[in-house]
Amino acid sequence: MDPTQKWTVQKSSHRVDSETKKGGPDVMNSSVTINGIRSFRRIALAFGLLVLLPCVLSLINITFAHHWKIHFFPAAIFLAAVCFGPAGGLAAGITGSLYSAILLGNPYLLIGNALLGLMTGVFFRKTGKVIPSVGLAFACQLPWLVVTDFYFVGLPAVYIAKLTIVLFLGNLLWALLIHPAVGPVKKYLC
Repeated sequence: MDPTQKWTVQKSSHRVDSETKKGGPDVMNSSVTINGIRSFRRIALAFGLLVLLPCVLSLINITFAHHWKIHFFPAAIFLAAVCFGPAGGLAAGITGSLYSAILLGNPYLLIGNALLGLMTGVFFRKTGKVIPSVGLAFACQLPWLVVTDFYFVGLPAVYIAKLTIVLFLGNLLWALLIHPAVGPVKKYLC
């Protein structure tokens, strides 16, 4: 670059012309920096919501009658699906169920929860409503759950029926709790 060349920086409504030094301009466009920070914040939040939060929440369960558990990680799956769409739900479904799949020796959990997250994202894009999207996604996950738990894991049909009810109620609970937070969370992330 010739040291006598001119460089131009545009800021909102005015233009600044200056002589270029040998290494180029040492003035940084502030909008580029702000956009970079916003992008970094969004990436960090996305990573937290898609990977870290589901992993942490998979460690938390509430045990109630007859040793049934309410899992916390579906909340992260639904939130990721609503905020980042089907791909976000898929990623959160995989990371959220990884611990349980390893602990229980049931790799089918990964696919089932990935399917739940993916379909929640698909239905939320179509309807814009959390509760129906979660219900429809669970209806899509249910055949996978029944077939894999009965035929591959060898669980009794009565246990699977009770498990289905507990999972449905847990998913409904998280959908009801997430529904009011969707607007503020999406606004903050975007």
